[in-house]
Formats: sequence, C-alpha cells, structure tokens
Amino acid sequence: MSIKLQLGLDVLRSYKRLPYSAWHALGEFVDNSTQSYFNNKAALDKVYKEEGTGLVVSIVYDREDDGLIRISDNAMGMSRDELARALRVGVPPEDPSGRSRYGLGMKMAACWYGNNWSIVTKKLGETVEFTVKVDVEAVAEGRDELEESHVSDLDPAAHYTRIEITRLNRKPQGRTLGKIKEFLTGMYRLDIDRKIMVLEWQNVALQWHIDWTFLKDSGGTEYRKDFEFTVDGKRVWGWTGVLDTGGRPKAGFAMIHQGRMVQTWPDAWHPESLYGQTQGSNDLVNQRLVGEIHLDEFEVSHTKDDIHWAGDEEDQVQDKLREICGEYRDVAKRTRKRKQLAQAAIQVAAKAVETELKSPEMADLIEDDLPSPEEIAADDQALLSETETSDADIVATLMFREREISVRGVLDSNKSHNDPYMVSESAQPDRVLVVINLNHPHVASIDENGLVNYFRHCIYDALAEWRARNQVAPLDPGTINRLKDGFLRLGFDIEMHDES
Repeated sequence: MSIKLQLGLDVLRSYKRLPYSAWHALGEFVDNSTQSYFNNKAALDKVYKEEGTGLVVSIVYDREDDGLIRISDNAMGMSRDELARALRVGVPPEDPSGRSRYGLGMKMAACWYGNNWSIVTKKLGETVEFTVKVDVEAVAEGRDELEESHVSDLDPAAHYTRIEITRLNRKPQGRTLGKIKEFLTGMYRLDIDRKIMVLEWQNVALQWHIDWTFLKDSGGTEYRKDFEFTVDGKRVWGWTGVLDTGGRPKAGFAMIHQGRMVQTWPDAWHPESLYGQTQGSNDLVNQRLVGEIHLDEFEVSHTKDDIHWAGDEEDQVQDKLREICGEYRDVAKRTRKRKQLAQAAIQVAAKAVETELKSPEMADLIEDDLPSPEEIAADDQALLSETETSDADIVATLMFREREISVRGVLDSNKSHNDPYMVSESAQPDRVLVVINLNHPHVASIDENGLVNYFRHCIYDALAEWRARNQVAPLDPGTINRLKDGFLRLGFDIEMHDES
C-alpha cells in the first residue's frame, strides 16, 4: 500500500506564523481586486464609464473590541463556482501569470490577520449574492463545511466583493498604521499614477508624491537613463538615475512584479554590486543612486515581498546592473567633491538630523528621567571593570606638562546593544581609558569610512574631558567643546603638514 503525502486542515493555524508585514498581508487582497479588474477589463471599463467611476479598493480598520478589517472592491465579483475555487488552498487561478499566482495569498493573509473571516460577493451580470464564513479554529479541527448563504433577485448591474476579518490576531497601532499607509501607497503607486485604481485607506484615497529631481551634468543633461537586458531568457527592464538631493529613504531600486511593487521606498532593494554591504550603508551612493527594475518573468515569493531567484539569477542581474549603472555610481560617489553637490549633501544630512529631532522617539527620549550622577558613575565603573583593558586596540602616549599620559582605546564587541556607546575613565592624572561599544545600534549605521570619525569622536570626547579636569578653569561644557574642537582639527593639520 502506497504512502500518501497529506496536508491536514490544521495547516491554517500555521498561517498565523507566516513572516508577513502588516502591509504585505493587506496587499494580498488588493492584488486579487486588481487582478479581477485586469481579467475583466473590457466589461468593467464599459460599466465604469456608465457609472462615472472606476476601480475602487477600500480598506477600513477598526481596532475596537476584537478588531475588524474590511476590504471591499467594485471589481467583477465572483460566481459561486469561482468563490468555491478561491477557497481551495493551493489551487492557482486559471491564469497564474498575473498578481494572483499560487492560490494561497487571500487565505494566508486572512488567517494571519484574524480567526474569523467572511466573503460577500456579487458578480456583474448575475442576480445572486453569495456569502461564506470561515472560522479558522473550527476548520483546523476538521469541520470543513463552511457556513454559506445567498440573496437572490438582485440587480444584475451590481458587482462587488467584500471581505471582513474579525477576532484579530494582530491589531496594528501607532507608527505601524502610518507605515501601512506609506507602504500601500508605494506598492501600488503605478496603479494610482496610471489611474487604474483608487486605493482607499480609512476612507481616504492614497496619493503618491515623490520629487524625482535628478542631478545634471555640465551640459544640463539629467543623469537618468532607461535599461533593458535579459537573464536566462527573462526580460529585465527599468531605469536608473542620480538624485540631485537624495537621502537613504529615497535611494535604491524599487522591485516591480506585474505592475506591483515587491520592494519599494523607503525600503527599496540595494543590490550589493552597486551599494556595497547587504542593503547598503549610508554613503552618498546609498543616498542618491535610484531606479526601478521590472522583473515580471521571475518568480515572486509566496508572501510577495521578494523575488524568488532561481540558480544564479540574482548574481546575473546584479552584474548587469553594475555594468549599466557603474558610471552613475561613480557620479553619485564623487558628489561630495563638487561645490553644488556638497551643498546638496549638507541639506540631506541636515534634514536627516531634523527628522530625528522631530520624531516621536525623540519626544519620548527627551522626557526620560535620568539616573543620578552617582548611579551613572557606578554603572560606568561596573562596565569598565568587566572589560579586558590590557590589550587595547588604540594605544598612544602623549606628553602633557612634562609628564606622560597614556591613552588607551578598547573596541569591545562583547558589550550589549543596550550598553552605552562608550564609557571612559578620565579622572586619573596620567591615563585616559575609553571603551567603545561595537554592538551599539548606532555603529550598525556607519560604513567603513565613517568608523574613523566615530572612533575620533569617542576618544576625543574622553580626552577633552580629561584635559578640562587638568586645568584651573571649571569643568563646564563650553570648555570641553573648545578642547574637542582642537582635536577635531588635528587630521586637517596633519594633512596640511604632509602636503607642505
């Protein structure tokens, strides 16, 4: 007797643990709505013209009580047979080449969000509305006969589908709500720009706004160009450019599959062949090199948040992009040296700091109660005492008023990311000890070139404090800042002496 591979209905429970983001899960429903329109474009365009409207997909979220998410559209709607097929797990649509591909998305996303969900649908040209209700736990326990009802003798001109999810597993709140709005706008910006669809979030139509202002060469020509190539017979096309005024959230390549963004700004794709380390660093290339890449003929992941590369496809795509965009990468990299672009870099940096200052996190941080100076000193001493300082990474001996001063810097990779960015001991008359926490979250945002300046600031902060302690003047912030100013000019002075 042969052994069969069988999937139990309790697989629905596992959908709650899928690695969805709140916006990609909602995107599954929008994909189905738009694909319904694309599959029936001629008939719906005729009806929309008569109705004086177009495709509208609306998402409403209410977190009160057990929570509710409602996704509704005025696309084609479904017959009973089509509804039954849509509820079969893993059965692809008749045409799997569009946005609805695997016969999984709607079911997975609905179960990910909530324990109960229902579909109400009425197909254009038919007179019956069908409703089906799904209790995830009941189905997982083997009760697969779904609650079904219908309403007859309706207007054949009516057409809609409405999905409601209740008893939510997840209730988005706070900044996640803003990110849902931001990412849904980006994911469907082509549909929005081309007026294919009106996408509503909380009854407000989403609008896409971005300033594509590209750098120009000396002749006034924009650094922007289209590209097209093939990888293993699959067409790849798009455009690339260098932003005049950039910023990391604006840079990177939006990955597009069937007119829908798989990855988009502010979390666009940063291929290593162009941007360096995984997802790039924060240099000028990662702030200004931008583009869109269409990958319609490649496979998309089952959660539709990444491309499912086969073999060495990703390497081939990255190599081609490096070949095509190499000149633009160099232009973006050189911008610091040109006066006009240096000013743009200043503006980008200033805006980045301004954004941090205006963030809700800064508002919370500035209100935090500080420990007493005695508590901070005790904590710092505890961190210093647990650090092996005999084998320092940065060692120097300075002369101060005819006595030797030992400066030692330890680059500590054993500290927690919750520990301070650095602790120092500057109260001794002949020693300055600095321990730099390499696991601090800020270090992860620094590229290799930036490490030199970061280490400088850590060491010079401690050295300025030590120097201020060893003079008659009071230990005040102004004195420490003035001392550090001199230390920060040191590199420039050394370069000047080397050139002379």
